[in-house]
Amino acid sequence: MPHARAKRTADSARLSDAQIAAEATRRLAWDAAVPEHAVKVHVSRGRVTLRGELQRDQQRAAALEDVTRLFGVTGVSDHTVVKAE
Repeated sequence: MPHARAKRTADSARLSDAQIAAEATRRLAWDAAVPEHAVKVHVSRGRVTLRGELQRDQQRAAALEDVTRLFGVTGVSDHTVVKAE
């Protein structure tokens, strides 16, 4: 039964989707390179999906970097669109 105990410990250490989404949203809000409210975050089973409209590729890269390294993230899907003004 030691294996079952290890599994429970790993599951309890895992962040919920809501916790990951809250932290991702917070990081995006603090990143000066990402326009405020330009990127929306959705999380399902640890996988983050980003949606929104940005003006530059650098903004997209910054948003991806912000969420990719978060604890608990199992993957990132980028559905942002870059539309130069």
